[in-house]
Amino acid sequence: MSERPRSLRPRLADRRNARSAEPENEPEPLDLGLRPAIAVAAAGAVLQIVGLVMGVVSAPAGYTSWPLAAVLALLPPIAAAIFVGNRRPAAASALLAVFAAVSVGRAVAAVQLAVDASRVSRPDLVVVSGTVPPSASIGLWLLITGFAVTVVAGVLALDRDRPADEEPRRGLVVGAAGLGLLVAIGLVMAPFSSTDPLLPADGVFDSPTLTLVGGLLVALAMPVGAAVAASSGDADTVRGGIVGIGLAALVVGLPPAVAGYVIPVLHPSAGPWIALVGIALLVPFAFVSVGRQEPSLDEDVDLPSRRNLHLVAGIVGLVAAVSGLIAVALPLLSLPDGAAVPENYGIRLLLPASVLVGVLAVGLVVPGWAARLRPAFSVACAGIALAVASGFDTVLSATGVITSKATPGPGVWFGALALLLALVAVIVATLAGALEREDVDLSELESRPVLGWLALVVALLAVGAFGFPTVTGPDYESAGLWTFRIASTGSVVALVAVIVAAVLAARSRPSRGAALLFGAAGVAVVRALEFVVAGGRVAGSGPALGTWLAIACAVVLVVAAVLAMSGKPDSTT
Repeated sequence: MSERPRSLRPRLADRRNARSAEPENEPEPLDLGLRPAIAVAAAGAVLQIVGLVMGVVSAPAGYTSWPLAAVLALLPPIAAAIFVGNRRPAAASALLAVFAAVSVGRAVAAVQLAVDASRVSRPDLVVVSGTVPPSASIGLWLLITGFAVTVVAGVLALDRDRPADEEPRRGLVVGAAGLGLLVAIGLVMAPFSSTDPLLPADGVFDSPTLTLVGGLLVALAMPVGAAVAASSGDADTVRGGIVGIGLAALVVGLPPAVAGYVIPVLHPSAGPWIALVGIALLVPFAFVSVGRQEPSLDEDVDLPSRRNLHLVAGIVGLVAAVSGLIAVALPLLSLPDGAAVPENYGIRLLLPASVLVGVLAVGLVVPGWAARLRPAFSVACAGIALAVASGFDTVLSATGVITSKATPGPGVWFGALALLLALVAVIVATLAGALEREDVDLSELESRPVLGWLALVVALLAVGAFGFPTVTGPDYESAGLWTFRIASTGSVVALVAVIVAAVLAARSRPSRGAALLFGAAGVAVVRALEFVVAGGRVAGSGPALGTWLAIACAVVLVVAAVLAMSGKPDSTT
């Protein structure tokens, strides 16, 4: 047997030994150049606090929010001072710059309180009790001045000339931007729901012009700021920028979100939770290695940062699976006077989808299996979207009628949580895959024509499997792509996931390509099981064309996966 030629690049262990022999960088001397910026930021925080204590309009707030807002306002100067004290001036500079960008949008949105406070969904600042809008007070102008001073502090902090230490990782930039976008989505959603017609519960897009512009500026700062910080190539700038994004999102979103829990006529909504999940997943990126890892062709090295991402994706996937199982067990509708809730057969599809995701998520937390199962896990999460959309189709039909007294039940919230967590898990797993591809040499990979032809067959079968109904009966057909119902959106997501997985598998390493195909087969099986778990909704029902095409699609995907595994062993895994 001929020995495989060794790579011209040094082995990873040799590089690590070489780096360990290098002298460690001396800690930077204490940088006092940021003292003016921190002092200005502190002044801005004081102005905001004084304005909130005095009250921003002539009407009172819905709850005593100024102690919480005061603590949040002090976070930027305190965090910046801590960074400087730890000899990380670049981190302090990035953090203050983030708060400056966010403060621009907050100042614009605050002007709406002077124009017409009755149209602003900020019960932490004002609750209107009559038809006459309250007038602005001196506290509002102090608050806006505080935002302007915070912007000045950020500008002062930007006067730093620090070259990048390393070339940034593309995976880190994409992941940070993606999670920043998730935070932004949570911030633009309504922070609560309201049963009081005088207390609006509007998201950013339903708000008046100034609030809309200000809210969009704040939301835009989340993904843009995260991406700019992650692409800096300097570890301290990455850390300060991402921590700043997380703190800024809390400062903006927490006070109105708390109102949903403490004011009787308000109720919590999903927006703040989405933002919180994004923050929780984004902030750990501040401590991920910034530079690219050198590739290794000799072994399947699972670097610590990638291993941690696999663990996070696995844990989030497990919670998503458990949430899905709980959603199946709980009612999706709530009827007044204790009326019996009709059975929602559509949500039953979440049972096999959650089991599939849960099993693969367990594999992600096992270091030896994580890298090989990750592609299958990412594709399988589309099954949760397929099932949740199917279940929610009935819920939205029942609650969308004006005369209906039905309201969403507890199962809806667990189903929505399962969908959200599945999305987060896919983002984290995709980031881990991006980091892996930076660590291996993919230049010698060749497309396998047989897998390409099978991908074409899979695409045709998948269009039919997710396009045509899977259950038919007297005067009934289940949803498909062309019924244009809520359930159709889940079919679109699953269809795209299956087709993309089949196409990518033809250009992937054998083990990774096989995992993609097995994951897509799992989604097709979930689609085929719709008749089994939900066929009882109609007497005399039977499997429709979509069921048989889903089975055929799953069979072809399994055959393709076996062929992918029979290729040359992964020399680049």
